[in-house]
Amino acid sequence: MLIDFKYGTQFRIGAEIFEVLRHRDDDVELLNITQDTKELLPLKEILTAYNEKKLIILHEGKDSDVIEYGTKDYTDAQIDIMEKRYKAIEPIIERKIRPSQIKDYAENYPEDLKPNGSISPASIYRWLDLWYKRENKFDLIPQTRGPKDHRVSTEVMNEVSRIILKYGRKAEYFTIKDEYDVLDAEIKNINLTREVHKQLEIISESTYRRIRKETVDTYERDKELLGANQADLKHNGVHSNVRATRPLECMECDWTPIDCLIVDFELDVLFRPVLMYGIDQAVGEPMGLNIIFKKEPNAGDWKQLILHCILPKTGIKELYPRVEKNWTAYGVPQSILLDNAKVNDAKEVEEVCSALRIGLRYCEVASGHQKGSVEQALGNLNHKAFQGLVGSLFSNPSERGQYDSAAKAVVDIKALYHIAHIAIVDMVANNFNRGQNIQGVPEHLWAKGLKEIKIHPQLPANRQYLELLFSSNSDTRSVGPRGILLMGHHFFSDELNELRKRLEREGRSREVLIRFGSDLRVIFVKDEFNKRYIEAFIKSAGLERKKLDKNYLIHAELLEYLTNKDGSAYNDYDSSLQGRARLNIEEIQQECKLEYQGIHRRKRREAAANETVASAIKGVPIEQLPGLAESMNISILNPEESRGGIKPSKSANNQDESIIAQPKPGALHVDNIDLDKIADSWGSGRKEII
Repeated sequence: MLIDFKYGTQFRIGAEIFEVLRHRDDDVELLNITQDTKELLPLKEILTAYNEKKLIILHEGKDSDVIEYGTKDYTDAQIDIMEKRYKAIEPIIERKIRPSQIKDYAENYPEDLKPNGSISPASIYRWLDLWYKRENKFDLIPQTRGPKDHRVSTEVMNEVSRIILKYGRKAEYFTIKDEYDVLDAEIKNINLTREVHKQLEIISESTYRRIRKETVDTYERDKELLGANQADLKHNGVHSNVRATRPLECMECDWTPIDCLIVDFELDVLFRPVLMYGIDQAVGEPMGLNIIFKKEPNAGDWKQLILHCILPKTGIKELYPRVEKNWTAYGVPQSILLDNAKVNDAKEVEEVCSALRIGLRYCEVASGHQKGSVEQALGNLNHKAFQGLVGSLFSNPSERGQYDSAAKAVVDIKALYHIAHIAIVDMVANNFNRGQNIQGVPEHLWAKGLKEIKIHPQLPANRQYLELLFSSNSDTRSVGPRGILLMGHHFFSDELNELRKRLEREGRSREVLIRFGSDLRVIFVKDEFNKRYIEAFIKSAGLERKKLDKNYLIHAELLEYLTNKDGSAYNDYDSSLQGRARLNIEEIQQECKLEYQGIHRRKRREAAANETVASAIKGVPIEQLPGLAESMNISILNPEESRGGIKPSKSANNQDESIIAQPKPGALHVDNIDLDKIADSWGSGRKEII
């Protein structure tokens, strides 16, 4: 869905809701619906809020900040049905076919172009209803049937039609909220004369907006405000086969290698970047740029260029303080003109342009002059900005001679971006052009052209969805507590963490689909629970070491190169030292073990030499063991005394101790002996010799 900041557009910044009333030069007169006051804000401030994702476009009073699915999330069959349905209703949208002709149009429609092999007037009207809700082609994709729309009674519908007919064609200022308030008052007046069970039920404001959008015809109103020609342009569209005459009618895009070598100070590596450039054909205004570090662009690089051309160029002076003038070009162009080269023919680019309703045209073979504006602009940029730098490659190899470009290169990547913006903004956009088709300063011609035709540049309603749409790479990654690891760096956000916790709670796999483009400051993670995508932002850890700033674009190929450089440095490092260190540790451990065993054996020998018990075991006479009998409470028996019996003695508790007689054979048989009872009868004392 595309929007422009024209009369009636509603958006939210923070907690306040605004509605556009009209434009005053570089300012926009707004109605602050929250405060019920009128305000005048600079257009630049509104675009900055949009670029910083603080501005949320409202659709039927609701936020449109959900990042919806893109072309890659649908099957080829669904995309084919979407395209066929849009082709079927396109002549009706462009008013080439009147409502009275729809029946004949459906009957004579070609069989091979019918979606699912059939078409009828009812299906055409149904597709038109889907289209006019948001003017989004993805709404034409068949969806699972949900609940029916709310029914509106005939009497209420008559009142709604009367209000829409009364105020819908007026050129004077009257908001939709005011129309709904009038409807509410009319319904209440009717209910005053009705019985309770026969009173009319007022519809909601969003339902009124939906009905109004489906039924109101703003052509008469636009004709009075913009004039007949501009009203035709808005409702019917104008396509020029020659040269564009107004801004955003046609944008030419091309690329060329930069005639200068760029050096990375930390890695001491040389690059020859490629500059991709877009220019408005009508006024020569630069629309955007993209610098890549490979020989030729791919589909992802083209998408990044188109994205930069569409977005407002806010914050340039903060990032590149030596840029003096402003760069005001932005908006979705009607068509893009590309060279008929193999690298430019990409299906992904066609899908993105189709989603934004951008016509994609190619020059004829070997006919680069058909996009002469961008060809000349790239030559001028190389000549003005890059061929004069130290490390220049010159445009002609014979002109370079013995000049050693590699040895003299001193410009790094960050400086290259600074130089490129100075060249484009100050030396091209704000320089007087004396060309045959363009006479004047492109910035002035751009502003003048938009003011004369009274058309405001369009932007997609959702800034995040625009970035997702232009994301060309996809992969699956596992979500961990630190986020998602990609190219050696972690990406994290609170929404991503909540998704991880929900996956863990429900016992699902933490593998998720991610999508990202050429700029790796943010990636998009597919949330299958809510049928949407969520953002995850790159963490700062490791970026400072690689001299990367999150305020500037982080090239995917550059980040991948630096990460691989770290990996190759690790692989090239001689790790045999680590193995030798491990062997040395094991040798020291073995030496300690042998030393400990030797000391232990020596101590045992010394202890055995001094140990009395060990001597007694070896047969040393007990008389040579002084103190042993006393310490062990054993009396020494003489041989003569040993033949006698043992006399019982009194125990410590004066109990007589029993004399154990010699058992007879078989008397030691144990059977059900109460050991506890025997133990209680035992005493203690010294044995005496009888």
